[in-house]
Amino acid sequence: MLTQQTLRRLATDKVFARGQDLFDQGAVTKLSRAAPMRFAARVKGTYRYSVQLWLASGEAVFSCDCPYDLEGICKHAVALGLAVLDTYGNSLGQLPLDGTGLGSAAGAGSAGNVAATGPTAALPEAVAAAWGARPEAERLRFLELALAKNDDLARQFLAFGLPDLPRVKPGKKAKGDSSAFPPDPTKHLAERLRDTLGALEFGEDFFESNPDHYESEDLSESGYEIVREELQPFADELLTLARGGELTQALRYWTKAGVAIYGVEEPASDDYGTFGDYGPEALEQWQALLAEASWPRLLTAAVLPAHEVTVAFAYLTHHLRDPQAARWADDETDWQALLEALADEPVAAPLLPPLLSGAWLPPATLARLRLRLARAASDDTAWVAQAETLLTEDADVARQLLGHYTQRLDWAGFGRAATTAFATWPEQFADFTVQNFAPERAPAAFAGSADLYFAALRFRALANRSTADFGRLLPLLNAADRAAFEGEVLKLARGGRGGLAFASHVLAATDPAHPAALRTLLFSLEWPFVSPPAELETVLARLAALDPTALILEMETRLPAYLNGRAGAKRGAALYERIAMWLTSAQAATPRLTDPVRRLAQRLREEFPTLHGLREVLQRQRLLVAKELGEVVTTVPKQARGQKKR
Repeated sequence: MLTQQTLRRLATDKVFARGQDLFDQGAVTKLSRAAPMRFAARVKGTYRYSVQLWLASGEAVFSCDCPYDLEGICKHAVALGLAVLDTYGNSLGQLPLDGTGLGSAAGAGSAGNVAATGPTAALPEAVAAAWGARPEAERLRFLELALAKNDDLARQFLAFGLPDLPRVKPGKKAKGDSSAFPPDPTKHLAERLRDTLGALEFGEDFFESNPDHYESEDLSESGYEIVREELQPFADELLTLARGGELTQALRYWTKAGVAIYGVEEPASDDYGTFGDYGPEALEQWQALLAEASWPRLLTAAVLPAHEVTVAFAYLTHHLRDPQAARWADDETDWQALLEALADEPVAAPLLPPLLSGAWLPPATLARLRLRLARAASDDTAWVAQAETLLTEDADVARQLLGHYTQRLDWAGFGRAATTAFATWPEQFADFTVQNFAPERAPAAFAGSADLYFAALRFRALANRSTADFGRLLPLLNAADRAAFEGEVLKLARGGRGGLAFASHVLAATDPAHPAALRTLLFSLEWPFVSPPAELETVLARLAALDPTALILEMETRLPAYLNGRAGAKRGAALYERIAMWLTSAQAATPRLTDPVRRLAQRLREEFPTLHGLREVLQRQRLLVAKELGEVVTTVPKQARGQKKR
């Protein structure tokens, strides 16, 4: 089921926020629901991208043709998910979900065997009961009407139930057969694709004769649209084969098309540099077209006769075991999706293990496919074995495995998997580890709970600069641990990546009576360049409370030096404002510094009499004292300036 929490889990916080902004700005257009579990839209980000969402087996699976390749889903996927919730939210709970088998990417708690629910669970039983209760004539009449209304179903019917066909190339005659096989749709496919894509011209004449493209802010997107239009007839040919149950021909067509498109070097002309790498970019548009039509899931939507699956797997086995077979770059992802679709087909799934045994696919891809097969077969032992091999490769599988161990109360396995998952992806599993291995919740059967909790809490305290986590960590630190932790905190603070305020908190908490370390840290920095500035003010206030004399002496040396260009500091409003805030922070921290701070402010005013901006900001902060009256000088109202004294 899709919820906002699903999207927040699948995306990082920053990406989710950006996706929400896109949705709020109306960037999601052409939203469609092509099937109960499939949604598609165009999302305008930096460019306009095609985004798809599938809801199946308790999972939300997104596809986007943007170049995002970091953690989680992209912002365009988040925007589509929010649009789907906004438009179809009330009906998503009634989507007919597949039986999920073992685990899902929905989170750790969702692993394990899950019974199918909703209308789909009862449908096969209801159909079987109705079929047995109906007269044969009524069944045949229904099938006749269905075949007449659906050409794809009719083609499937023609192929279903036939004996194993002799292995004769399409377009040839079988021995002893006077009829010819249907023409081979893949014959000359590569040449047709190369001719079509190679003949396209993206020159001045083209853009001037197509105002919509000429006025587009992004010529690349305009070029992509033209490529998709030219590839659409080829996609239709492939999809017709798939919907008609012609599995072998569909697989051959898809393989040859991918290689041919990838190999196209350039269009006939590209005067404006519309494309960077024509073949791969055209292949992306081809893949987007197919994804919009639910490829490769469409392959198993047809009723596949056993003999068709056998012939198709013979072709796949030969192709995937041939190291010289032509392929395209990074195609293992496309092959994985295709083979996963076949793994969910009852007729095809038993044929996959021997096929995978000699396939050239990378080990991680093969492991994911075997994991899918084990899940489809509800084979817990095989599933766990494959999940363990992917524990350091796939964070989603790690979550599923943790859920599996939790459901079965296998705390030794749970602890072992959690330790590996945290070591591999500390950013993703720190919260999970702290929550599940805290002393009050840690599983007694796992001996390493305390060490794992300590490591995760320490990581989170450093990563988030969290004073709350540090407060929980401090009692667990011995002298050596404390020194090491302080060293890392100081390294972060001096590295210009923030954390100065956190460092001051750590130093003050570990040794509050001896501010030497805090003083050393503060005096080692060039104050005008500390970012964010508020962190420096926090540290100044903390040192003012602990060692006011040392701080005011340092300020008496530094502030005039910065006004004279120390460390490249430049005079101006920004520097004046910072100086005033430093003085104010020190003064507010302890009453002992009130008079020294005002004397220093007056000294700066006298030493730099021409810096009127400095005078104004010191006056605004009530830091200057009139010598004659002994009172604070406040800002003179604008309307009173220039008036003579009466």
